[in-house]
Amino acid sequence: MRTGFHRAFAFTATFAVCATASMSAFAQDSYGLYDGGSYFGSAIQSDEMFEGWWLGGTIGGSSVSYSLSPGTVDSDGVIGGVVGGLSWQHGPAVIGIEGDYLASNIAGGGVNNGAPNRAKVGFESMADLRLRLGWTIMPNLLLFGTVGGALANADLYVSGPGGGFKDTTFTGWSVGAGAEYAYDKDWSLRFDYQFTDFGKETITYQGGKQTFDPDSNSLRGSLIYRF
Repeated sequence: MRTGFHRAFAFTATFAVCATASMSAFAQDSYGLYDGGSYFGSAIQSDEMFEGWWLGGTIGGSSVSYSLSPGTVDSDGVIGGVVGGLSWQHGPAVIGIEGDYLASNIAGGGVNNGAPNRAKVGFESMADLRLRLGWTIMPNLLLFGTVGGALANADLYVSGPGGGFKDTTFTGWSVGAGAEYAYDKDWSLRFDYQFTDFGKETITYQGGKQTFDPDSNSLRGSLIYRF
């Protein structure tokens, strides 16, 4: 699972560097300096576009991988559901909490160590609760990062001689980054990347034990309504 973590860390670090550079460039070139209520040199006013409760629909794709000796199993699928939260905005800074509930059709497996048994995991649903921190590089364009906890409802299978089945809930952590564009006071379009480490779960069957340690890389688009 280290490879997935390194990808997530590299993505988040790159995002932070780009966001910092963008803030400086936009503040000085396109919108002037921010004074807490408006941008000097611009007719566009900051009116807390991202303040308050919000709710939306989200859909995207996710790639889940887990170790299965002698290699790794990768499974791709579609995720979709609802996302919502509460945001507070002070000038260009935005802080909030958010959560989502997603249905999933991700399933995949492989043969473990050449044995007659085949191991498989199928994800039915996923959920997250995260802290969001962001900065508006334009009054209606927000760049943000997220971090929090995650869980997933999944079925674990081991088929073949002496196989078994387990309905379980994975728990872990999640980190991500994205952008949200508000095209008026009520509606936004949002795109984000999320890395999730779901921890470990073990299934015991007559032939032995099989441990699953999935992580996921997800890309999603969302339509947001603010109340």
